Amino acid sequence: MRYPLKSTILLLWLALSSSAWALSGVDKIPQSPVFHASSLADLPIMTQEEQRERYDDFKEKFYSPWSQDKSRDGRAVIEWVFGKYGPNRTFGENLKPRSERWISDMKERSNLDQVDSVRSKAIALRPTSLRLMPTDSPVFLSPDLPGEGYPFDYLQNSLVHGGEPLYLSHLSRDGLWAWCDTSYASGWIKAVDLAEVDDLTAQRWMEMDLAAVVKEGTVLRDLRGKALFRAKVGAVLPVKRRGATTLELEVPTGEKGRAVGTAAKVSMEEVIPMPLAATPWKGAFLAEQVLDEPYGWGGFLYNRDCSATTRDLMAPFGIWLPRNSRAQAQTGKAISLEGMRAEDKKRTIVEKGVPFFTLLGQPGHVMLYIGSYRGEPLILHNMWGIRTEENGKEGRFVVGRSVISTLDVGSDLPNHSAGRLIVDRITSMKFP
Repeated sequence: MRYPLKSTILLLWLALSSSAWALSGVDKIPQSPVFHASSLADLPIMTQEEQRERYDDFKEKFYSPWSQDKSRDGRAVIEWVFGKYGPNRTFGENLKPRSERWISDMKERSNLDQVDSVRSKAIALRPTSLRLMPTDSPVFLSPDLPGEGYPFDYLQNSLVHGGEPLYLSHLSRDGLWAWCDTSYASGWIKAVDLAEVDDLTAQRWMEMDLAAVVKEGTVLRDLRGKALFRAKVGAVLPVKRRGATTLELEVPTGEKGRAVGTAAKVSMEEVIPMPLAATPWKGAFLAEQVLDEPYGWGGFLYNRDCSATTRDLMAPFGIWLPRNSRAQAQTGKAISLEGMRAEDKKRTIVEKGVPFFTLLGQPGHVMLYIGSYRGEPLILHNMWGIRTEENGKEGRFVVGRSVISTLDVGSDLPNHSAGRLIVDRITSMKFP
């Protein structure tokens, strides 16, 4: 078939530019969680007793690094990292292969013979990164591969909130990094971003009630007005005193490498005592805070990926989730969607899903079900892109942010990969 010149130019333009196509599965959907929650009854999805049990479980897991007397397979994990991301198989910031010398230098810095030589309680003094090698430098897979290269730095394991308890195993050979366990992952944290915690201080903090940040980008300041750090939704800190409309938090700061508590006064519009009552409207309010955030693989550049989004949205309700999408897909009560036709999946999700408290899982991705719009189930998720295929070559239509979308988002792209849409790949519903 011959195409008119104008049509040929249009098709070529669409093939070359991912921004040239509006996604109806996003752009025709109101991008406001509160809008979608307005038709829902603002009733608790669980009893106070059930929520208290989840909060107690959250608190126990949150502080679990302080009950460790050794690292969680520290040596094995570090050795696995170097086996996985060895020389000439991975690429650096200049998109050139990492050399054997660079990898061996990283391994030398990792100080493997000193694993568990410190064995200390510690705490993050500010938001920081959990890295798989003691360096800020990235490791990418080949940028020629579809969906690889920037921003998929495979050394970026997670973002760590300020105030998170840590188990400190040992220091890098240069003393600039510390191998730590959080409650959900392990990796290297810059030594300046943490402080050791003595037993009495740890016990005092563990006996305090907790509060969660519910306004994105809240700046925590001491009582003199000095800024301590900027906190994201889902950050959790102990409560020192509670007023009518304010909280006085105990925020960790460091003195000569040891953690001390510093008082910070905040409004309850920014930080709320845990657990926040689990209702759809409150879930929608939190979801508004993270909408349109740039995609951040493993917390890259202090942004969230899909599982960090769901994890941080559940934390204020006292619901603890593991860090990655695979582990989250195995958490809580489940309804299998495997083997269902697309329309059957949609109907099951709408009939049985609890808006703002149901996770939908597919291999490598997790989403939050937020209700339906004109009969279509909607999800809030931070996604990188949609698989495409052009002349037998796989690619990506980059979305690169957190959005509200339908399950068949991308179906209107002329070059989307057939059978690879979200609705095709969803396998489960989870009720954490």
